[in-house]
Amino acid sequence: MNSTSKWTITCLMGATVFRAQTIFFVPTVEVFGGPSPNAWFGPWVSDAILGVLVPLMIYVLWTQRTVRAWGVLVVYNSLGAFDYGHGLLTQYFHPMPADMASATTVYLGIGIFLALQLVAIWLLFQRRIVDAFCAP
Repeated sequence: MNSTSKWTITCLMGATVFRAQTIFFVPTVEVFGGPSPNAWFGPWVSDAILGVLVPLMIYVLWTQRTVRAWGVLVVYNSLGAFDYGHGLLTQYFHPMPADMASATTVYLGIGIFLALQLVAIWLLFQRRIVDAFCAP
């Protein structure tokens, strides 16, 4: 795997580190007396966990060259993409209050980050990258 590929995947994953801030949204769900639908609890907690793991995943990308490391990166990015999809569905079925964020902002923000995560997955399945991790 060349340096350009590493940096590209690093930037794609690194951009999603901001999802860690969603832990601060958790107190706004209805169960805690806030205006946000309870359905957002799961996506926000999983976002926070995945966001905190970004530096570790970037470390794995840069330092490990094993099948297991490749698998961890694929699973991490796949879970991240699934989580963004979950966020889109949550916004559709249980929209956030307009005073917190407009629907356009939520869909656009989540959609862009979902696209970044999908590109990272696509890159991880490129032959040269698979070979860098999985070749004997």
